[in-house]
Amino acid sequence: MTRAAFAFEKTLKNKTKKEILAEKIIEMIITGLLRDGDVLPSERELSSMFGVSRETVRGALGIIQAYGLIHVSHGAKTRVNRDEALLAKENWLPESSSLEINTHSLDTVFESRKVIESAIARKAAAKVTEAQLEELGNLLKQQAGMFNDPVRFQLSDHQFHQHIAAIADNPILINYSDDLYAYGLKFRRQVMNQPGSIEQSYLEHIDIYNALSQKDEAAAEAAMIRHITSVHQTTLAAIQTEE
Repeated sequence: MTRAAFAFEKTLKNKTKKEILAEKIIEMIITGLLRDGDVLPSERELSSMFGVSRETVRGALGIIQAYGLIHVSHGAKTRVNRDEALLAKENWLPESSSLEINTHSLDTVFESRKVIESAIARKAAAKVTEAQLEELGNLLKQQAGMFNDPVRFQLSDHQFHQHIAAIADNPILINYSDDLYAYGLKFRRQVMNQPGSIEQSYLEHIDIYNALSQKDEAAAEAAMIRHITSVHQTTLAAIQTEE
């Protein structure tokens, strides 16, 4: 199955998978989800996480390295270089309309997320296949080992939501959900650093998965609403702490 990160490649004729993946990772750096000095997962891990070849991952990292936003050394770990001088430059970032979501209020965004993602969960429960459940289950198995690794978990969390959107197979809903997900990512990173927060999100993911596996549309919708409500509350707490 093609992961949701690449759901629009048929309409984006001039963009390759490596360019789309590069934009996703760059966006995470711009929003502050990925911080200066963060170690990125290995090519193998990123390949598994995003459902693409290692060649695609290597190409995406090459694009990001050309912008100067990561340090890549042979035989060494790839680290984020979140240089404020680079970020201040205009028109260097590939088009990323989802960054505009941060101009809206927290409550407006999460009210919208509940509407969009609960609809996605309900539709996904009606359409999900055993193969899709297996892929989603494998992602959750990986998350079970990420309780002390906010970088990997947040990358995987993004894929979890995109994967469910892809199962729902509605391009408009996928587009909206991806844009809404980008809201306040720097605050989500703060939340992920709190003890127990990653495990809580993981358990909420399990609830969603269980509802999908039972093909219970109402339960999937309710589980997603509970999860988005939890994310809303913890994001609000992080924003208030920073203020």
